[in-house]
Amino acid sequence: MRRTGNRSVRPRILSATLMFGAALVLPAAAQAATTVTFVAPQTYRDGNLSWGPVQQRLTLDGLERIIRRLAGERLPAGYELDIAVLDLDLAGKVDPLRSRTGELRVMRQGTWPSMKLAYTLRKGGRVVARGEDTLRAMNYLADPVARRSTEPLRFEKAMLDRWFRRTFSPSGARPLG
Repeated sequence: MRRTGNRSVRPRILSATLMFGAALVLPAAAQAATTVTFVAPQTYRDGNLSWGPVQQRLTLDGLERIIRRLAGERLPAGYELDIAVLDLDLAGKVDPLRSRTGELRVMRQGTWPSMKLAYTLRKGGRVVARGEDTLRAMNYLADPVARRSTEPLRFEKAMLDRWFRRTFSPSGARPLG
């Protein structure tokens, strides 16, 4: 350690390195402001609506957390994203004959997840992208990451992740402004 007067050089370098490292691991929520709205969830094709208010709230809260986390990971700092979920159909179908509680979702090839949403992306208050998309994951059972996951909404998360990468990547179909 080299000394200059009463100070050493290494602590200042270490301090600068720690501050830079801390900037890299800031929470994703600090990077992008995201608003998620579920428009008329009682009209959704699915979404655990028939299971009761507790299951519905858990599903919608889970989807909101996924969307916020993905926005924080995929959008650069300074962007604001508003997403309105217009329709929802979760992966699988509830099979009341196989479960007394009605909570067993059977996953089959023809029961893929889908979601219809509208979005507005802003930077500095100016709209840079706006659109409406219908997301589908028809081959959801072949996704190795989602299949190994134990998260309740793993197939929907994989579908949303692909949409975020495709829609908001710098090289995507809708480049950021």
